[in-house]
Amino acid sequence: MNRSFDVVVIGSGFGGSLFATILQSAGMSVGLIDKSSHPRFAIGESSTPAADFLLEELIDSYGLEELRPLIRFGSWQREHHDILCGCKRGFSYLWHGDENGFQPTPAHDHELLVAANSSRDQADTQWYRPDVDQFLASVAEQRGVHLLENTTVRSLERIQPHHWSLALEQNGQPITWETKFLIDASGSAEVVLDHLQIPDISDTLATTSHAVYSHWDQVTPVSNWLSHSGASIADYPYSIEDSVIHHLFQDGWMWQIRFENNLHSLGFVFEGFNNRSQSTADQLWSETLQSHPVLSEILQGAQLAAFPGQLFQSRRLQRLRSQAAGEDWAALPFTAGFIDPLHSTGIAQTMFGVHQLANILLENSGDQKTSALQNYSEQTLKQFRFLDDLISGCYLGLSDFRLFTAFSMLYFAAATTFEQRWKADENADTDFLLASDGDFRSIVRQSKEELNSFNSSDHLTDRAINQFCEQIKRHIEPWNTVGLFSPETPNMYSYTAAK
Repeated sequence: MNRSFDVVVIGSGFGGSLFATILQSAGMSVGLIDKSSHPRFAIGESSTPAADFLLEELIDSYGLEELRPLIRFGSWQREHHDILCGCKRGFSYLWHGDENGFQPTPAHDHELLVAANSSRDQADTQWYRPDVDQFLASVAEQRGVHLLENTTVRSLERIQPHHWSLALEQNGQPITWETKFLIDASGSAEVVLDHLQIPDISDTLATTSHAVYSHWDQVTPVSNWLSHSGASIADYPYSIEDSVIHHLFQDGWMWQIRFENNLHSLGFVFEGFNNRSQSTADQLWSETLQSHPVLSEILQGAQLAAFPGQLFQSRRLQRLRSQAAGEDWAALPFTAGFIDPLHSTGIAQTMFGVHQLANILLENSGDQKTSALQNYSEQTLKQFRFLDDLISGCYLGLSDFRLFTAFSMLYFAAATTFEQRWKADENADTDFLLASDGDFRSIVRQSKEELNSFNSSDHLTDRAINQFCEQIKRHIEPWNTVGLFSPETPNMYSYTAAK
């Protein structure tokens, strides 16, 4: 079967399917290829206010009304109860890295909660990716996108500029597709990037982490454990279950995400990566619970979910290619690189990339399009460099919760400022999370260097920690419009999102 398209997208995850739907709806002919089929297990489940704003802008710009309920938890539950999700009111952090473990205090010294919205109805969402990805792929098909699942890309040939030939295979049958433009939405498979031999520059990244993860049933609410521990949960701006919970240790952290059917996504992210580790995923999870006994206490009774029915472990999570677009091809951000799940930036960054690339392909031509694609590539790499600084600095801060909390305010300042600027004018030249703001990036780098010096010192004093916290507070003043460092209740932020 030979077919010809204006654009072919490789990878039908949420980003690839959304992008294909936009172009098809705008009048282009689009082919979509995937090596497997839906539903399938995937992580990258936590949405943010920025992701919601960007999705809303795409819906408004391209008439994707069937996606509008996904913008907020309340509308999602009312109109798409068949698509599993969870309520995300914000980010929650519990510090277990002290010598005596988690210690509840009236000042919440081992707790940090940052609310991102005003109510459950207006909350962000935790995406159950098997359902969400399948729904978006079905929307793409309904809009006219030609989808081939269980299809392998055997070879790619660039016959001449804007003329690609793809040799495909589905159920043992050869298929040939031709296209003017290729989109690589294959994620870590990096199909087009591998074919083009785009250099891998992952070794230039400072963040180094790996993870073990899966989905679980019969997980006891963390609020029960907190109450038993003596924490003052009456001070919490939201139920801690309605958030991404980060259990922080000096050697890494565990995420805990609850979906509405009480299914949980759990994963432990280790700082550092050892290529020589021979542990299986099951062994690594067991070793993690043994070395962090509080997790065994919190997760007592949890059972591995029937789907996917197994644990997974990653290699090094960080990856980055030296180029994200060319004259007649482009990679979505998650294909071009990835840093770490710590700040839940993946969905929003993918939405930002979809927004940029859709505008480039639909509004530009000739040399103007080539220039815009080059700018997209440079901007995407700059975003990853910035995220690398933000996240690697947080890992450095795991030596003391006060350091982690202060440095994490740099992320929240960047996120809330980006959200506010985008809501004020989505057409303004605002890069993702202020990645192109030279002054802000300098503050992040300087603060990270100071954390590095703390970790190489034998004596980390309370005075030095307090000075560091005060310094970050002063530095972010021009970007701090939501009261960071000044909550009414210590470490409890009741609302920080752009209104």
